[in-house]
Amino acid sequence: RFSDIFSRKYTMIACMIILAFSDLACGLAQTPTQLYVFRGFCGIGNGGITSLTMVIVSDIVTLEQRGKFQGILGACVGLGNAIGPFIASGFIQHQTWRKMYFTLFAIILPATLIIHFMVPYTKPVGNMIEKIKNVDYGGFLLSSIGIIFVLIPVSGGGSSFKWSSALVIVMLTIGAISVVCFIIYEMKFARLPLIPIKLFYTNISLSLLLSQNLFFGICYYSAVYYYPYYFEVIRDYSVTLSSCYLLALVFPQSTISVIGGQIISRTKHYWHVVLFGYSSWLVAMGLLNLWTVDVRKDVNVGTLVLNGLGVGCIFQPTLVAAQAHSFKRDRATIISTRNVLRSFGGAVGLAISSTVIANTFLKNLKLTGSQHFNKEQLDYLKTQLYSRVDLTQYSLEQSQYLKSIYMDSLRKIFYIWMGCIAFCFVTNLFIKDKGVKPLDG
Repeated sequence: RFSDIFSRKYTMIACMIILAFSDLACGLAQTPTQLYVFRGFCGIGNGGITSLTMVIVSDIVTLEQRGKFQGILGACVGLGNAIGPFIASGFIQHQTWRKMYFTLFAIILPATLIIHFMVPYTKPVGNMIEKIKNVDYGGFLLSSIGIIFVLIPVSGGGSSFKWSSALVIVMLTIGAISVVCFIIYEMKFARLPLIPIKLFYTNISLSLLLSQNLFFGICYYSAVYYYPYYFEVIRDYSVTLSSCYLLALVFPQSTISVIGGQIISRTKHYWHVVLFGYSSWLVAMGLLNLWTVDVRKDVNVGTLVLNGLGVGCIFQPTLVAAQAHSFKRDRATIISTRNVLRSFGGAVGLAISSTVIANTFLKNLKLTGSQHFNKEQLDYLKTQLYSRVDLTQYSLEQSQYLKSIYMDSLRKIFYIWMGCIAFCFVTNLFIKDKGVKPLDG
């Protein structure tokens, strides 16, 4: 909405400046609270950049050619996902995590200058004061309260605090009421809704496409976090070696994103690309059931390759599909709604995953931990739910036991991912592919 008021270009530049200086602030943070706050501002900048890159492409490229350019955009995201972990692991192992944030600051500022000189300025049309009044402040407030008050108890329930505690009950109640109020407010009162509810019942194909973003957001963002968790905690690999394994995910993602975009632009259809993506991703989720503490490395790599092929055929092609089912006037809203749902899915996925791992790990320790550890060791391990435990301080039997209960916790997350992608695969069968010609010509 701010890009409608102040232009795409300068809103994009503002988001990049926010991200750059927030990264710098993260590197200078002196307390955990400061780091959390500055990371929040990083999220604001990053969220704006993610949406506006797609909006700007939509402004300057026809829908018929958008598959090709969105494919290139997806390839760049995949390439960044390949390079980033190596840079981060280098700083973690040889320097300090703070210098990683300083490096990001140094990278983003020159990129901002490129945007300033290369992206054309489009002057917004209409009365600026009226546009500012039309910003959906109520929707922003209600959705923020709803998301925060739901995710905090979901991510900490059973580990940080009891499910029956007053804190959990009150926060879930406030969060649920806020979500209901948000939906009502968006339907009845918002001038320009943050998420137009009508998108979910006026066009069944568009509704299915948007709902898919929520579910594959749950899987993708959780996988990007928990694949390294598997390699570093369960397989006991170094951070750098873990990054090498992630290449099996991101390189196929980048390559197939470009190929899929070309296919869509040439054939003027997207359904077959998306179907291949969900099929590949679903097979990868099935192969995760073969992952164990000592499974063969080619099984790990093969699973990641199939997962990467699926992601590359989903992220950008589903955006082209959603735009093909919408009017031009709703194009920017479709992009932002899709990104909100995908990011929300990622937040929900990480919250649920952390809860599943914490509760399963603690349950296993409570049931059988006393057979392997003394009380002091058990008390320590209960504080290491998300940390890499130094296995050298334990016997071989104890190390194998720890890896097995970590693996048991992680496997339950795999089941959740499989169900989410199965939903996306099935619902994709009901989406009508009418080509990439926009609804209003």
